[in-house]
Amino acid sequence: MTTNVQSATAKDLDNAKAVSITDFMNSTMQSVNVNDYQGNPFQQDLVFRGFAASPLIGTPQGLSVYVDGVRVNEPFGEVVNWDLIPVNAIQRMDLMPGSDPLFGLNTLGGALAITTKSGFTFPKVEGTVTGGSWGRRQAKVSAGANNGTLGGFVALNYFDEDGWRKNSPSSVRQAYGRLDVQGVLGSATLSAMHANNTLVGNGLVPYEQWKQDPTSVFTSPDETSNRVNHINGNVRLNFTETISVAAQTYYRKLNQNSIGGDVWEDFRAAAARLRLDCNNGIPSATADGAIGVDLPGCPNLQPNGVFNLGHSNQTANGVSWQLNTLTETNQFVLGAALDMNRVDFRQGQQLGFIDDDRNVVLRGDRYDDLFLVPLISEIQRNNLTGGTNTSSLFVKDIWSVRPNLHLNAGLRYTRSRVTNELIADRPIPLYPFDELLFRRLAPRCGAERGDALARFYCSKGDFTYESLNPSFGISWLPRETLNLYVNWSKGSRVPSTIELGCARDREAERLAGGGRNTGRTPGCSVPTALTSDPYLPQVISYTSEIGVRGAVMDGISWNASLYQTNLANDIMFVSLGSRNRGVFDTFGKTRRRGLELGLEGGLGRHSFRASYSRIDATFESPAEVVNLSNSTSTTIVGRVNTFRIEPGDRIPGIPQNALRLAWNYEFTDRWDLGLAMIAHSWSYVRGNENNDHVPEGTDSNGAPTLGTNDPSITVEPGRRYVGEGKIPGYAIVNLTTSYRINKQLSIGLRLDNLFDRNYVTAGGLALNPFSPSVWGMRDAAGFNYNSNDWTHSTFVGPGAPRALWLSMTFVFDTGGR
Repeated sequence: MTTNVQSATAKDLDNAKAVSITDFMNSTMQSVNVNDYQGNPFQQDLVFRGFAASPLIGTPQGLSVYVDGVRVNEPFGEVVNWDLIPVNAIQRMDLMPGSDPLFGLNTLGGALAITTKSGFTFPKVEGTVTGGSWGRRQAKVSAGANNGTLGGFVALNYFDEDGWRKNSPSSVRQAYGRLDVQGVLGSATLSAMHANNTLVGNGLVPYEQWKQDPTSVFTSPDETSNRVNHINGNVRLNFTETISVAAQTYYRKLNQNSIGGDVWEDFRAAAARLRLDCNNGIPSATADGAIGVDLPGCPNLQPNGVFNLGHSNQTANGVSWQLNTLTETNQFVLGAALDMNRVDFRQGQQLGFIDDDRNVVLRGDRYDDLFLVPLISEIQRNNLTGGTNTSSLFVKDIWSVRPNLHLNAGLRYTRSRVTNELIADRPIPLYPFDELLFRRLAPRCGAERGDALARFYCSKGDFTYESLNPSFGISWLPRETLNLYVNWSKGSRVPSTIELGCARDREAERLAGGGRNTGRTPGCSVPTALTSDPYLPQVISYTSEIGVRGAVMDGISWNASLYQTNLANDIMFVSLGSRNRGVFDTFGKTRRRGLELGLEGGLGRHSFRASYSRIDATFESPAEVVNLSNSTSTTIVGRVNTFRIEPGDRIPGIPQNALRLAWNYEFTDRWDLGLAMIAHSWSYVRGNENNDHVPEGTDSNGAPTLGTNDPSITVEPGRRYVGEGKIPGYAIVNLTTSYRINKQLSIGLRLDNLFDRNYVTAGGLALNPFSPSVWGMRDAAGFNYNSNDWTHSTFVGPGAPRALWLSMTFVFDTGGR
C-alpha cells in the first residue's frame, strides 16, 4: 500500500455500537469529520481530507463509495444515501485516499470500499435489540450458513426513533440477502438489497435560537422518503492458479420523495404586491410592516410558509469485466466497465402558513380571501430528465522489485456523456399565481424563444467529457517493522445532472437585472428551481502523499503522512443567503493539504487508539460569489450582494484540527469498558467563503428615513448582521461497555456525549425572520411581521445531547465449513 489506507471489520462496527456508517467513521478514522446540516444520524455529510460523501444535493461530492464493487453514489447529484446500507451486513470497510484508477469517476479525494458478509465469512446467527433515549427502538438480525460449496446470508434491520429535536421522527427498514457458490473453478455471487426509509431532519437553526433551546427547529417538516432495490451479480473463473477473469453486472433503482416546509422567501415582495389591508387603523398597514419601515405588520394575513415538494426516480445499471494475474512478484489487473444511469426529477411548490409550533400547514380555506391558486394546488416548477453514460478502460500493476521494494502504477481512460432535458417554470413568484395568470399563460414550452404566452422555458444539454488518469506509487521496507511510501494520482469528476441544471447562469443574472446584476441571482432551492443548463467543466484532482508507518514493541503500530490535493474547476454549492437556496459554481483552483498522525495498540488488558489530523482547505484562485447575508456583500449597482474570495481563504465546513483518543479496558474475560473522545477545532460556515463576515452593520447603505407610523422619529433601513460566520470547536466523550453472560448472550450499553456538552457541527449564513422585534409584531411562533427587523444570522447544525441506549445480543454458530 502506497497510501494511508484505513480499515475496519465487522467486529469493530459491533464494538462501537454505531447506528450508521458515518457515526462509526467519525468516531474512529483519521482526517474524518461529520457535518450534520440536516440533523439526522442517517443524513450526515462525511468529510474525509476535505472531500465529502453526503446525502444532500447542496454538498459537492468528492468521494466514491462502493458496495461489493458497485458504486452507490446516486445518479442525482452523486450523493450517498447512508441510510440505504445496512451496517449489520458489512464484513469490512476500507477507506483509501487519493485517486486510484480502479475506482473511477468521483474519486477526487478517496474511495470507501465496503464488502458485505457471506455465508462463508459469517457462518452464524446474530441478533440485537436496542432501546433507550429519544424513543429509539431497533432490532437487527444477521444470519449466515454454508455447506462448503453453497453459502447464504441475510441481514435485516428495523429502526424507529422519535428524534431528540422537535418534530423529527425517523424510520429505517433494511433488508439484504446474498447467495454464494464457490469451488475450484471459481465462484459466483448474487445479492439483493432493499430499503424503505422515512427520514426527518429539520436542518439548521439560528445560533441565537439554538442557545435558547438546542432541541428547537427553524421550520418543519423536512422529510425525505427513500425506497431502493439493488441487485448485484458477479462471476469469477480461475483459468490457472495465477490467472482469473471476473465479470459483474448490477441494477439499482431509487425512488425518492421530499417534503420541505420553509419560510416563504417572497413574503416581503408579496406584501408589497398584494397590499392587503390589516384594518387595524394604522395608515398603509399591510401584512409586512417593513413597507412603512416602522409598522408592525399583520399576523396571518397572507401566507408566510411554503412547501417545496420533490420527487425523483433514479436508475443505474452497468457491467464490468476484469482480468487478474497474480504471481509471487507481480499483480496485474486489466478491465473495462460500462455504467449508465437515468434521472427523472419533478419539483413543485405550495403555499402555507407557519403555525405556533413552526410547522408549515396548508390553509386551503384562505383561498376565498386571497385568490392565490398555490394555496389549494401544487404549482409545478421543474421537470428534469437526464442521464450519464460512462465507459472506461483501466489497468493497474503492482511489481515487487525486491522483497522489500514494491512499485505500483495504474491508468484509467474514461468517456462520459451527460444529457439533460429541462422544463422550467418562468421565474415567477407564487403570489401572482391567480386564475387570471393561469388563463393567460399556456402550459407549453417557448418562453426561451420569446413566446410571451408560453409558461415554460425548455432546454436540452448534451455534454461529453474525457479523462486519462494515471497513478504511481512506491513502497519500501528498510526493515520488517518500518514502511516508507510515496504516491501520486490524478482523478476527475464530471458534473452531474443536477449540477448542470442548477449551475450559476451569469447570462440569466444579467437578464434578470435588465442588463445588469441587481443581486437577484436566479438560484435553486435544492433540490428545487433549476436553470438552463450552462456548461460546467469536469473537476480534475492531483493528489500526492508521502508517509511512513511502523510497529514498536508487541502489537503497537503508528503512522504519519503528509498529503496535498490540488483541484482545478472545483464545483461548489454557493448559498444565496437562504437556508437551502443557491447555485453550483465553478472555482478555478482549490487545495486540501494536511497531516495525519496515528498510534494504536494494546498493553495487557488495555487497548488504545490516538490520532491527530490537520488540514488546510483553501481557495487558490479569486472568485466573486453571491450571498445577501454576508456582511461584506457590496451594494454597488451592478454587483449587488456579491463578495470576493481571495486565494488563501479557507473553505467552509472543514475544521483545521481534529483529535481522537480512545481507551478500552477488559476488567474480565467477559466485561469490557471503553471511552472515546472526538475533538474538532472551529470552522467557517457556508456563505462566509471569504472569511471576512462580521456581525456589524446592516444590509442597506441608505440614509435614515422618517417613520411612517410616527413621522417624528427616524428609522435606520436595512437588516442587521448578527451572526459570527463561524462555528466554535468542540470535544465530546462517548462511553461503551458490554458484558458477556455466556457464549450466546451479551448485554451492552452506549452513552453518547457523556458530559452533555452543547455543540454544533455545521453552519451557514442566512436570513432569519424569527427575530426579536424592533417595530414588527410577532406571533406565537416568533415570526416577525416587519421584514426590516429580520436579521442575517449564522444558522447552525446542533449536535446531539447526552443519550443512553441498552442492547442485548444473542449469537450462535450454524456450523459452516
